[in-house]
Amino acid sequence: PRPFAETTMVVFHRDPLGIASFLFVYVLLFFGDYVAIHYVVEYGQHDSLLRTVCALIIHILMLMAVLSHLRASFSDPGYVPLSTTKIDFSSDLEKSDPNQKTKKSKETAAISEWTVCTKCEVYRPPRAHHCRTCSRCVRRMDHHCPWINNCVGELNFKYFFLFLMYTGLLCLFGLILIISDWIVHWNDDTETSLDKVLSVILFFEALLFLVFVSVMGTGMIMAVLFDRHIIEIKRYGPATGQPQTPRTVLMNAVFGRGYKVCWLLPCVKPRIPNPVPPSKKAMMTV
Repeated sequence: PRPFAETTMVVFHRDPLGIASFLFVYVLLFFGDYVAIHYVVEYGQHDSLLRTVCALIIHILMLMAVLSHLRASFSDPGYVPLSTTKIDFSSDLEKSDPNQKTKKSKETAAISEWTVCTKCEVYRPPRAHHCRTCSRCVRRMDHHCPWINNCVGELNFKYFFLFLMYTGLLCLFGLILIISDWIVHWNDDTETSLDKVLSVILFFEALLFLVFVSVMGTGMIMAVLFDRHIIEIKRYGPATGQPQTPRTVLMNAVFGRGYKVCWLLPCVKPRIPNPVPPSKKAMMTV
């Protein structure tokens, strides 16, 4: 059986833009949580049970979004292990056919074959790409995201998608609370100018974030279902036709094998098999 990938390595990049974007996410999240609880739920809802339910929903979605963001930020996205010794590729280049690029497209080679990264000096599995920010090759790399200060790859794709999903649900629920509060209490004496200003700021923050994560999340779901990640679309164009691999298999390749309910939990690691090099495949079939 193929061993499953371990994601115990903690990743942190000393990228000023990534660190600033990472911290800015929590400024927006905690500002939204504070305003929603203290200026919308606490003063906008007179029923104590309804206040408790609304606050509980907000905090659950907030907790899931934060956990997902932390797992996506500090988890190994699927780095291809670096070689302990320097690899000499000169013999491979001498034996290679000079007309190879005309016989087989770069797209086919990158998607279906093991390739060589001359920057990392490693053999990398199919669908792995080199990230200039991380200076590493990442398995099934989608893109490098400054909001998590990390690459989005095979091993943390689930966490990043869950962050988008729970943030979107949090924004949607916040918009519903704000609009209902405006309809009922906008002209009441209980609404101060500060309440209205903060609720308006929160409204536009939630609206912008909802649009952003909805577009991003939809793109990532399409990337999974059509088996075409963002970096591959940029390099080779969108996929043509339906993928030959069943969609259930494609979803398992991202969210892991096991119970489907675990797909929604950021505390559960996806069970994704490690890629097997061609030489080991031959040994396993003998």
